[in-house]
Amino acid sequence: MPRGLPRASLLESLRLAGILLPPGHVTRGRDLLRSGALLAALEARHGGRPVLVRGGPRGLRDRALLVLDRHDAARVLLGRDDGFAPPADERPFALRADVLRAEVLRPVFVGIAQEEAAGLRRGILDHARLDAAWQRVARRCVYGDGAASDEELTRLLEGVMRGSRPHALGRRAPRRREVLSGRYDARILDHLRRAEPGSLAGIIAGTPQPESRGLMQAAFWLMGLSRIAAGLTQTLALLAAHPAQRRAARADAVHLRACLREALRLWPPVPALSRVTLAETDWYGSVLPAGASVLVPLAAHTRNPRLPYADRFAPEIWRANGAAADEWWAGHGCDGMQLTLAVGTAFLEAMLRDARPLPHGRLLSAHRPLPRTIDVTRLRVRMRPPRRHPGRS
Repeated sequence: MPRGLPRASLLESLRLAGILLPPGHVTRGRDLLRSGALLAALEARHGGRPVLVRGGPRGLRDRALLVLDRHDAARVLLGRDDGFAPPADERPFALRADVLRAEVLRPVFVGIAQEEAAGLRRGILDHARLDAAWQRVARRCVYGDGAASDEELTRLLEGVMRGSRPHALGRRAPRRREVLSGRYDARILDHLRRAEPGSLAGIIAGTPQPESRGLMQAAFWLMGLSRIAAGLTQTLALLAAHPAQRRAARADAVHLRACLREALRLWPPVPALSRVTLAETDWYGSVLPAGASVLVPLAAHTRNPRLPYADRFAPEIWRANGAAADEWWAGHGCDGMQLTLAVGTAFLEAMLRDARPLPHGRLLSAHRPLPRTIDVTRLRVRMRPPRRHPGRS
């Protein structure tokens, strides 16, 4: 690694371990957001220059470049420099999985979301209950109604994602990962071969390609759809704590979509985005070798203290000409993100059509900065019938 770039100490690298997990893994409670103060300190100390940290994809012996400046992040992620690509073990999930063809199924997926949300309009709603319904949506969209009740498929996906973390499975990690992946792949293939009409599996089956590529595309979609479940729970909790925003969201699907995007900004579903250099790359006068790891910690950018809305619920930044329009993270993500947001918004809209979420507990407040970390399993909202007074919700 180049000598001219600033380096984090071993202790700092260990404290930042939450962001060094490969993208695609859900971190609960101890994720990147806990490291916000350290990231801000590194940015201030080094004037926003990228910092070399220990603990890249190959462990503490490896070093990765931690990108703290918004322009550097845009360079890495937005295709303005073709010298970066996802790591080799993540490239299957970066395939352009027939997004345009999948868009044809948007009305079908919206209908599925509305059906599954119908049972969530009354009583105390926690993340486990919402997540179970949303995972049915994800399985039905990707594999069809025949996969609706296949909870084992979702458990295997979670196991594969956890098992890919460094040291997550102990000494027998390689063998256990192989077993998990084999069981998961076999389950996917069973559903793919059914090629149910009206599902992504049906589209994949109708596309001439190797079976292995179809399997990877299906895994990509299920992982992408599954990942926003926490964002849906967080959106409801935010709306419960912000009555004015709740009323606006119930009246306007565009505003509701903005609320979902805002929840994903406040608490990103993955801690960092990862790339590798495809060739020698210049960084502030130093040369990064080909094959070097580059990490973009999301919350260091989306919750940057310089943003006037950093720690508050501000859906208006996502509306036309809003403040988020010029931020690189407004457009980052996989090719299917717009479809995922549309289905997620339909799911929330169906819940709010005949109910209003009210606070149940005091984790979030409209009167103080929102926490940098949140345990989604502790979030609760009380779903009540809408008030019958005109103009009020």
